[in-house]
Amino acid sequence: MNRVAAACLLSLLFAFAAPLRAQTVNTVRPMVAPKVANTVEIDYRAQWEQERAKNQQLREENAGLRAQLEAWTRKGGSLVHAYCETPTVSANSAGARNDCAASGYTCEPVSGLCRTSAVNSDQCAGGRVWCVYGNRCVRSAEECRP
Repeated sequence: MNRVAAACLLSLLFAFAAPLRAQTVNTVRPMVAPKVANTVEIDYRAQWEQERAKNQQLREENAGLRAQLEAWTRKGGSLVHAYCETPTVSANSAGARNDCAASGYTCEPVSGLCRTSAVNSDQCAGGRVWCVYGNRCVRSAEECRP
């Protein structure tokens, strides 16, 4: 009888094992946190020191450039520019002024300097007239002689 029971049990096992073998179950692997090989650690103190040093260097450069600009634009400097402050006054960027009317002429707008000759009466200061002889400005027509 043991043999019969064993045979029944074995046939029952095969009867249930076939459908169980047909089902496939995916195996789930546990998640693993990735390893970060090259993490970046920011040293804020060192970065602040670098920026402070760079800022100091720029301040020194700025001070040097201001001194150079001051040297160029002071009286006698190489970047002093003349301009017409009024139609009869010539001035420059260093602060010097010249009254063009004292010599009888107006200020020449392109150069910013007082004229030294004229081609018409518009280039003569108030109270002066243009003299064709020598292209000059005179006080009266009587002064205009060849």
